[in-house]
Amino acid sequence: MKIPRTPVGGLLRRHSLLLFSFLTAALTLLICSKSSPLYPMNDWVDVHCFLTLGKGLLNGMVPYVDLYEQKGPVLYFIYALVALFSQKSFFGQYLLEVISFGLFLYFSGRIALLYLGKSRTVYPMISILGVLSACTRAFCHGGSVEQLCLFMFTYGLWTVLSASKQDRSLTATEALCNGIFAGCILWIKYSMLGFYIGLAVFVLIFYTFWLRDWRSLLRTMGSFLLGVVIVTVPVFLYFLATGALDDLFTAYFYNNIFLYPEEDTTPLLQLIQTRLSRAWELNPNIGGLLAIGLCYLLIRAKEAPRDLLAVCISFFGLAATTFMGKSYYYYSMVFVSFTVLGMIPLVQTLRKLGITRVAATLTRGAPLARILLQICAMVLCMSYGLTNSENTYLMNYTREQMPQYQFAQIMNERKEDPTMLNLGFLDGGFYYAADILPSTPFFCSFNVNAPGMWDDHWSVIREHKVDFIITRDTSLDRYYYGHDYELISTSEMIFEEVVFNYHLYALKEGV
Repeated sequence: MKIPRTPVGGLLRRHSLLLFSFLTAALTLLICSKSSPLYPMNDWVDVHCFLTLGKGLLNGMVPYVDLYEQKGPVLYFIYALVALFSQKSFFGQYLLEVISFGLFLYFSGRIALLYLGKSRTVYPMISILGVLSACTRAFCHGGSVEQLCLFMFTYGLWTVLSASKQDRSLTATEALCNGIFAGCILWIKYSMLGFYIGLAVFVLIFYTFWLRDWRSLLRTMGSFLLGVVIVTVPVFLYFLATGALDDLFTAYFYNNIFLYPEEDTTPLLQLIQTRLSRAWELNPNIGGLLAIGLCYLLIRAKEAPRDLLAVCISFFGLAATTFMGKSYYYYSMVFVSFTVLGMIPLVQTLRKLGITRVAATLTRGAPLARILLQICAMVLCMSYGLTNSENTYLMNYTREQMPQYQFAQIMNERKEDPTMLNLGFLDGGFYYAADILPSTPFFCSFNVNAPGMWDDHWSVIREHKVDFIITRDTSLDRYYYGHDYELISTSEMIFEEVVFNYHLYALKEGV
């Protein structure tokens, strides 16, 4: 049986890799991401901060002015679309993750095809790569900025490796898209810009010493910068129109640069080495594939020195800016964009052993057998995800068992339009569960000592600006002694292998 030569059949043949990548992403994240419909909710604090800002934008609130947060504005514009799509479920978040993760797998597959030629082995390879990436500690709960931006890095790597192998300059479209993605990174989380700095250095070297084409270099630079401008101009216009340019630069740049990082006198190279070693230790899936990929490129260094140069410069550029300041374990997710390079020599080894030839012989002329083989590979990968993902424990909980929904029911029963403050920790999802929009800029306590944050918290408590206050593992008395709120409910829940106790306080009657 062959796919009929119809418009639909032709579409399926031309875009089979893309469609398979999205299918793999959807199934992998269905199991491994807490944003999946199989979970009661994604209880990660970072995702809830982004969702709260997205909802705020839809309601006319200005980031950094009406609602404070630490990431870049493009992220909040994206989450405004997510919130618009689904405000009372995580389906919009799940869809966002599927799109970004699917594109990551697709461009990883395109990189693999540069080395493997036309090969059906790229399909099971994508399934394996997807589940190995999602079953790492760095994947966290699902929905990290690092995860959402993976496809941008993989696209950049694919374009420069493809151009290098064909001894050509980047096309205007490739340069423009890379510029757009660099602009997105600039206004989402600029500490990941090291990848594009490394990529730019490689392009400069490539055009100067190999292509010797200054005119093409100028065209490429122009297209790239145009892409950055396409993203940057709307950001400036929005904050100019809202009178919040100063707030943008203060919150996003100044506070993150000068108030967020830990004071560490360790030399930069030693710091990067230490944190890369730690990332490798926590994420053996990523570390192992990166090591195999590096060895593969080193072995091929004589025949393809440019491949090694492009990967090394972009990798260490990304590592330098990612690990320069404070570091969390999920930061390592960015390096998953290079892991496909470790899959390629494994497939080539299977070829040399004749295993792929046997599989091709058994399924030749039998498309149904090939499909069944792909399904078996995918089922095995999903089984691996079920047993190895750190998130699947949450599938055993219902909404009614989670503090977020327990407190939401209490608040909405006691007040018609309740207001609340998430005190002492990042947004725990209580605004989301209760469908409450924050009424104060510092709607939770951030891990950056932003000026005015605690003064704002104390003002809220002292002047009774909210009906409810939620704390975690700490009594409200420890934050503000002599307050006028009473404890009305407690609940406990495991989060990142720690059992936390949540406390719900209500403003006393008659106050």
